[in-house]
Amino acid sequence: MLSVKLLASFVIAAVCLWAAALHVDGQELLDALAGFNHLYLIPAITVSLLIQIFRAWRWKIELSPLADLRFSLVWQVVAVAYMMINLLPFRLGEPVRPVLLSWKTELTIPAIVGNWVFEKMMDTAAIVFFLHVALIVTDLPEWANAASLASLIMFGTLLCVVVGFWLRGEAFFNATLGRILPDRPRTKVLRILEDAREGLQILPDRRLVALVFVVTLGLWFLPILSSYIFILGFDFDVPFAAALCVFVAISAGTAIPPPPGMFGIFQIASVVALGLFGVPKAEALAFGILINATQFLTLIGQGLIALPMVGIGIGKMTEVAVAQSKQRHHHSQSA
Repeated sequence: MLSVKLLASFVIAAVCLWAAALHVDGQELLDALAGFNHLYLIPAITVSLLIQIFRAWRWKIELSPLADLRFSLVWQVVAVAYMMINLLPFRLGEPVRPVLLSWKTELTIPAIVGNWVFEKMMDTAAIVFFLHVALIVTDLPEWANAASLASLIMFGTLLCVVVGFWLRGEAFFNATLGRILPDRPRTKVLRILEDAREGLQILPDRRLVALVFVVTLGLWFLPILSSYIFILGFDFDVPFAAALCVFVAISAGTAIPPPPGMFGIFQIASVVALGLFGVPKAEALAFGILINATQFLTLIGQGLIALPMVGIGIGKMTEVAVAQSKQRHHHSQSA
């Protein structure tokens, strides 16, 4: 199972890279990379480091109804977990975060998974917000409108399911989503919601929910800011809206199973988005390579720093991630 996913992730990355580099001359790419003003790496790296800090800050707020956790501990778990997410294919590293936090605290995995459901709802809301800002400030192609509509539908569905299940439980699920889902997905989604309910303790506190949403907007603005910093570093003659378009394109690219480090996704998204503003393909590809490398290396670097602090090796966490993936697969087959 893992070997198939690993092979598929490499195929996806290779196809995306091939499409991004098609008809790009090697010397033109090297010249574009050499033309980047390396002084801009300082703010770019700073912003990339801030992304993890914002993630940890948000998670601490989200979990505050369940436990008063030290920020340093939350950051350690976030740093290690996102390192694993970027190293393993198909986001196999996702289970590392709840499992690792459960090991380091008294919180149960279902409660942490419940928080994850709420977090995904906030993420989707923020993506919808920035997608619509991008649509307002620039003339985007039809695929961007489709991505915006899909995100809006996803957010509306998540909001209704999470809040409705919190208020009325299984009765609400059976009367809504449970009526249209086939038996196996229905059982799987219901099990997730039942396990997750403990982690949704934040919902009644409107002040905390609003604070999480504001922090989430800040969190998702950071990759947009990072894109604009690289745009300045390459001296592209494009508006700030181009950075929003890069964000939209990368968000749309995550609809396919992502390869490790999002390699290939960043490059094809950059070529497509910056191409709308007349940026030559070689320069857009160079942009995609540098921004991807910066974000990947800062994620891995923070994870390696936090790894000895949590006291659990990469091998053990990979084993847990694979075991969790097999368990989910077994549940979906037996449901």
